[in-house]
Amino acid sequence: MMKRYFLAVVCLLVATAAFAQYTEAGFYRVHNVNTDSYICIKGTKYNKTYQPDAFWPCILMMNDSAQISDPGSIIYIPGTEATSLHAQGVSTYSLTGLKMDVVPSEVCENDLPTYLAITTYNNYPCYFRDFGFGLTAGFGDKPETRWWIEPVNAGSIDTSFLGVKPVNEAVQDAEGWYWTSICCDYPFLLPVDGGVEGAYTVTEVKMGEDGLYYAEPVKVFGQGEIVTAATPVLLKCKAAYASGNKVVPVGDIANHTAMPIVNDLLMGNYFSNFTNRSSYKDDTAFIEYIPEQATPATDANLALGVDADGKLGFFTQTENPYMAANTAWLSVDLMGEELQGVTAIYLGVPPTAEPEPEVVSGDVNGDGDVSIKDVSDLIALLLEDSAEEDTRSMNAKFIAADLNGDGRLTVKDVTLLIEMLLGSEITDGDEQ
Repeated sequence: MMKRYFLAVVCLLVATAAFAQYTEAGFYRVHNVNTDSYICIKGTKYNKTYQPDAFWPCILMMNDSAQISDPGSIIYIPGTEATSLHAQGVSTYSLTGLKMDVVPSEVCENDLPTYLAITTYNNYPCYFRDFGFGLTAGFGDKPETRWWIEPVNAGSIDTSFLGVKPVNEAVQDAEGWYWTSICCDYPFLLPVDGGVEGAYTVTEVKMGEDGLYYAEPVKVFGQGEIVTAATPVLLKCKAAYASGNKVVPVGDIANHTAMPIVNDLLMGNYFSNFTNRSSYKDDTAFIEYIPEQATPATDANLALGVDADGKLGFFTQTENPYMAANTAWLSVDLMGEELQGVTAIYLGVPPTAEPEPEVVSGDVNGDGDVSIKDVSDLIALLLEDSAEEDTRSMNAKFIAADLNGDGRLTVKDVTLLIEMLLGSEITDGDEQ
């Protein structure tokens, strides 16, 4: 049986070589002809290891709008025979113990070549398929078993990219930029004019004059540069939508099984809990899966987000018991003891106190000159009730009028101001 199977595969390869587009190792998106849903690797093992159903929990089928911004939909395929699909620090082989052959189908769909993904179970070939319930295994070359394999790091930037969504599409920083975070197991290019201005890290947190904490992003990669694999970073983006913020996977994958990954004060990982269908026999059944690499949400892990006042920052995550997949967050545990227990750190430069205005003695009206007008203003202050006993808050006007510095405004201050004017070059004529 196995001999006949492999002979059929060889014949199939020869017969359809003219249609083949997937010919070498690289980054691809893989989507089903029958449902047009994309494969997204989620990193969960299942207790049916070494059976085709083992692919159920580790592969989530996603629609077109969702897959464009999920790094797990960027699949690295190293070869066509006895191969595995790699994404975000894992591979289908590491999760299931099963390898597959990727072979051309005899059928083109929409004038594009299609492929079959085949594994062997009990000496029988099992074809991966999608009826709309998730990835299952079956038999034969049919629409549900055919797959388009599209290059991601080749071709036009208009079609070959990973888009990144802002953490909040309605909130920009003071300069009009959107922000998000990302963590990928592959290096990626920030294309010139691709919508992503740069990749940033956080190296320190400071308290502002307002008593709040701030993290000022530090730029580490700019447009035209490649962000190193397995590096959690913040991305400064131009657009409120994913397709307007493009990055391009390049180079080799860097599989990291230890989670989370650390970069300065940022941490990141690839997987979180998710819900997937549990069986193709019951299309209403869903089950929550928790990958081994998922990172629990704690008060010490502050996720990028927006507070109730619409301010960007890092805050305690409350809506999910695990940190979101493919993201970076700020780790309080990586900071000093004085920051332990902080649950809100804002993105940006910490505000400083307004500088005290420079006060010129005698310049009562604050116009920059000491003149006869200041004498009039000083006298007007004296005519106010209790002016001679004035010990009120010493604002700039009173400080300038208190020429002898005794903390009160008196006739003596008027006398000193007139003497100052008579002994200087400033005259009433200069005012005209």
